[in-house]
Amino acid sequence: MPTGRHDGTDLGQFKPPYMPFATLWSFVESLAQRPLPPRIDRSLMGSKSGTDQANLISTLRAFDLIDGEYRVQTLRDLAVADEEARRAKLADLLRKYYPDAVAVSDQDGTEQQLSEVFRDKYSLSAADTRRKAQTFFLHAMREAGLKISAHFPVTRSGSGSPGTPKPKSNGRPGKPRQAVPRAVVATAAPSLPASPKGDSYAVSLKSGGTVSIDVSINIFDLSREDREFVLRLVDALKDYTAPVVKTEITD
Repeated sequence: MPTGRHDGTDLGQFKPPYMPFATLWSFVESLAQRPLPPRIDRSLMGSKSGTDQANLISTLRAFDLIDGEYRVQTLRDLAVADEEARRAKLADLLRKYYPDAVAVSDQDGTEQQLSEVFRDKYSLSAADTRRKAQTFFLHAMREAGLKISAHFPVTRSGSGSPGTPKPKSNGRPGKPRQAVPRAVVATAAPSLPASPKGDSYAVSLKSGGTVSIDVSINIFDLSREDREFVLRLVDALKDYTAPVVKTEITD
């Protein structure tokens, strides 16, 4: 395990983020559009989910961009209006917090070597967590313009996780295999039943008042259990000795 660096960074305490990098970077870009407040809190993340908010706070603290009281630290250097300066600062952060991973990339190392760095240097033993942390790192490397080993998984903006297999087309050039499924969908769509308006069955009780049941769904859409239940209710109303009034729902 690393014990630290000459700049005082204790890499033994650094936990690589494994949230989507795009979520972090879009937030940083939004902060660059206006004066930076002295403290970062969830009121600045109103449009994001609770999970994203928690992950953002955790990631900002992991990189010492904010402190334990959410006060702005080096975030002030990252959240600048100049895009090139922002990317340069990101590159500095990656070299500082991922020195071994960056070194593997600089040496055109393999994906397995990269995975071993995240496993051994950062104690990420769970394969899924390690894969997500590598995904964050690779997208950050791409954004920062740093060299990415030719043997690492290819990442693109908006793409999935590294190593995630992409769908492959089995069709040959000039013979699109998707034409048949599209035709099937086009002909099948008109046969779908329209949403029924349904019926209402009402019973006038002998002691006064009424009891009614509204059927506003296509009975063929129900499960067998629900269908039998509804039909038993309808039969019970129709078998009641008092007159039954049937009306059509128009709404």
